[in-house]
Amino acid sequence: MFRSVMMIALALAVAPAVASAQAPSGPPGPPPGNGTDLPAPPGTAPAFVPPGTAAAIPGGVPGPGLLRDTTVALNRAKRTFSVPFACQGNGTLSVTAKRAASGTLARASYRCVSGRATARLTLSKKVAAKVGKLRVVAATATIRQGVRTVRVSFALTAGQKAAKAKGFWTDGHLQCSQDGSGAPPAYLTQPDFTTKSPTPISTRGWIAWYTARGGWQWLGSGRWNTWTATVGGIAQFHPGGAPTPIPFTEGPVSVPAGQGIYAVGVYEIVYWVGGRPDYQWQYVNAGTTGAAAAGTGNHYCAYA
Repeated sequence: MFRSVMMIALALAVAPAVASAQAPSGPPGPPPGNGTDLPAPPGTAPAFVPPGTAAAIPGGVPGPGLLRDTTVALNRAKRTFSVPFACQGNGTLSVTAKRAASGTLARASYRCVSGRATARLTLSKKVAAKVGKLRVVAATATIRQGVRTVRVSFALTAGQKAAKAKGFWTDGHLQCSQDGSGAPPAYLTQPDFTTKSPTPISTRGWIAWYTARGGWQWLGSGRWNTWTATVGGIAQFHPGGAPTPIPFTEGPVSVPAGQGIYAVGVYEIVYWVGGRPDYQWQYVNAGTTGAAAAGTGNHYCAYA
């Protein structure tokens, strides 16, 4: 769903905040899968940056979505927990967590009132005990609302404080279009990951977008790319050892106007050390440079 371009995107200013749009209460949190759908160990990395395809944030409201990065606490005495989200109608919600149990952990129906809902779920004694032992598990909620089915990721915790809010990769960025019209469109530039010694890595980029009616939604191909990280950055980004990288740039991504959209860029990475995966994810700066060059990270591109 993305296209790679063999040049660094032109430096454009971040779109200004949209006064008429309702800003999100926080960034979206973990991307789809939340580290549970990792790729197979990579083979030989390509010698070049491969092409992809263009993408577009769809107009309208695609379905329910989380309102912010959600860490859900289990009431261990009652074995219950609640998941709040944006909605457009009544429906059902079911939760899975691979580390806690196979199949569905819990399910419940919900009522949508004024565009918001909270599904309240109960775990079995066995599953609640397993979650309590693990302290925190990556969970996925499948929300079914009429003909629409949406999956959202969150952390389910038991007896553990919420994790520290995710920070930003030092480089890589979501380059916003100047006026939010989609002309020129947005680009998501991958960080130039470094390692102490040559290491195979897998990376995957996402754009999350927010509207007051739909909450956070995710746009991405779901495809993992294979690279070789070195002390000087990703080898494929530095042909012939060039000091200035030519990064993998996902896009152009068109954005519909007039819908009060806020967008955030996220990159996942798997470091393959001894054939075993070390998974991490963080946000990228919304702007024309990475978070380090900007001095601090900014989450949002805002579109009128």
